[in-house]
Amino acid sequence: MFFGRFLIALNCVTFIGLAFWALITPETLLGELGVMGSSRAAIIELQVLIAGSFIAFCVLTVSGMFDQKKTKRSLVGLFVINASWFLTRCIALAEGLSEDNSTYLYMGYELAMLIFLLIALRVVTGPRGRTLFRQEEASF
Repeated sequence: MFFGRFLIALNCVTFIGLAFWALITPETLLGELGVMGSSRAAIIELQVLIAGSFIAFCVLTVSGMFDQKKTKRSLVGLFVINASWFLTRCIALAEGLSEDNSTYLYMGYELAMLIFLLIALRVVTGPRGRTLFRQEEASF
């Protein structure tokens, strides 16, 4: 259970860090991403997309750190977030390889996080018992 909560905390700290980076110095973050806003309104919209999304991800998953009953739900949510990023990155790379190595670094982080989240989900759910001869009460 500690491992799952650790992964939730690690992701929340990362999400909040990126959100604050996008809010405090958006030009630096956008420059690191290779994205340029054509106007101040464009920079504000990019801040809303980036910071708002990361804050929302954190809010949706942080409850699993404190409530044992919500840990599995938070881990599944983090798995969906990281899997969608990984899948999107794979599709984008299928169109052409990136000239920047940071893309592959992010992809490696997402793949490692997916593996760790699968391990944590396995620990949280526990081993499945035999179901072939299990007795179940019929309810009509």
